[in-house]
Amino acid sequence: MSSGQSSNAMGSRTFRIEQFRNPALPGEQRRRLEAAESEPLDLSVAAVLAAAQAQTGLQDFGPDDFEVRLGRLLGEVEADTNVWRKAKVQFAGFCIKAAANRLKNRAFLKHNPQIESIGIDRPIFIVGLPRSGTTHLENLIAADRRLRYLPVYLGSEATPTPGEQPGADGKDPRWIRSNAHWQRMRENRIMEALHEHSPDHACGENELQMPDFSTYQWEWMGDVPGWRDYYLSHDQTPHYAYGRTMLQAIAFQFPNERRWILKGNQHSEQLPALIANYPDAFIVQTHRDPLAILQSVLTMRGLSVLANQKQPDIAAHVAYWVDRIERMLRAYVRDYRKIPEHRRVDLMFQDIVADDIGSAQKVLEAAGLATTPQSTQDLRDYMAHHQRGRSGRVVYDLAGDFNLDLAELRERFRFYTDLFPVRHEVSPDGR
Repeated sequence: MSSGQSSNAMGSRTFRIEQFRNPALPGEQRRRLEAAESEPLDLSVAAVLAAAQAQTGLQDFGPDDFEVRLGRLLGEVEADTNVWRKAKVQFAGFCIKAAANRLKNRAFLKHNPQIESIGIDRPIFIVGLPRSGTTHLENLIAADRRLRYLPVYLGSEATPTPGEQPGADGKDPRWIRSNAHWQRMRENRIMEALHEHSPDHACGENELQMPDFSTYQWEWMGDVPGWRDYYLSHDQTPHYAYGRTMLQAIAFQFPNERRWILKGNQHSEQLPALIANYPDAFIVQTHRDPLAILQSVLTMRGLSVLANQKQPDIAAHVAYWVDRIERMLRAYVRDYRKIPEHRRVDLMFQDIVADDIGSAQKVLEAAGLATTPQSTQDLRDYMAHHQRGRSGRVVYDLAGDFNLDLAELRERFRFYTDLFPVRHEVSPDGR
């Protein structure tokens, strides 16, 4: 994939992805992918489950309703003739990992039945669309020593592999695997600039629902519009319950009395399921210019389209995510008043950018945690080591890269921007 990179006088990198307008793979890379196409690949549910059992040495997946959802995911990816075999192998790997986690979760819960009695008291949830500042805000607030958060390495593997123990260095094998994954990810400097995923970074707890094969996270793993429709047509309350149980399992492994700070992008369209499982939750909704969200989502997810599709269908990619963001925003507008005003705060992205620490303190105080000198110092310390853009900055061109009529797009999202006063970040020329 071709991209441009430059550095400014301060030494920070800027990236410009150039292939969305005319996507093409280098000849040698295409030949390698084509050569592998004839190799056999079993994308059946049985094959995935057998691989997970072989990997863990465990057999009991628990209730088998998840197999229908797994089958829909695998079947849709297998049937897509425009996806390289290499990408299908990668998707199967995601499914095997989720199934292996399901086995480990099941074994851990059976061995520790007292987990069900662990309370999740008044959690704070950052709710907002992807690329709307949720990750930064969660990590900043999580720096307050009065709170606890879900680190990437535990979002990836909530329970340990039976028989595994920390090494001589005392590090959890799950942390080591997560760090190795992050080091591979950051070899792609654009991905490093777009989204940190280091093992101790706070992550979305929707990751905990991956082993139940019912979370919008799967839409980031592959092109699965049919599965999206199936997911949206079913009540997600029981799958949120699965994720909550895994959060209890993590609390059991690492007990303390601090409140949780959590976040999830899919919560924007799943507020009823969220509140059904966390009835005393405090909700923080981040709001950002939908066009700014789109240019970032289309670019970030578009990297996979360029890499995984034989003939990258940029138009279909754009149509999917414009529709997806609209659906999520409409669901939030429909449901947000179900959250009592004393348990909800709305933050504009422009206000977070203008005053990160002040925005975090607003959330903490609204959630019943007063500003203290220690808390303020915690937040300052975090910001001192996590300046925005420290890994680089991606330059976007929404209109030019993705052939979008921005005036038409602005009108399409007026139902949202008329309600929430977000600052327009994308100019009429798309930059």
